[in-house]
Amino acid sequence: MSTKNIEILRSLYAQMPFDPLTVRPDLLEEFFDPEIEWTGPREFPDLGETHHGYEGIASYGAKLAEAMDDYRMAPERFIDVGDDRVLVFSREGGRGKGSGAEVQTHLTAHLWTLRNGRAVRMQSDWERADALKAVGLTEQDVLNET
Repeated sequence: MSTKNIEILRSLYAQMPFDPLTVRPDLLEEFFDPEIEWTGPREFPDLGETHHGYEGIASYGAKLAEAMDDYRMAPERFIDVGDDRVLVFSREGGRGKGSGAEVQTHLTAHLWTLRNGRAVRMQSDWERADALKAVGLTEQDVLNET
């Protein structure tokens, strides 16, 4: 198992501004392939489609900003799942746009594929079990690794 991709993603999450309206060009160029495929959770139709390239990332962020204020995302665990893929368990939450109601922090997962040190694909899953299934793992497999 390689830790290189995990370290790349740790660095990205540490630098990423979690204001979805802010897309830092330096981060895009350093961490993301210009042809990246970015797919949000299928539970949210406006986000669940695949967004392409840097413009797609910006579009995804704008859609997220339409629904939420004070969006927060905190990575918890990075798991190398092979084939240049890393599964990141995270917590996401914020406040509903307009209502101001606090959105309970939800346990999510991001499956990243990297090539030559840059992300070429990111799939966000609202349910961690879905992401684990996609990579052929179970929660027990992950628990056994700790």
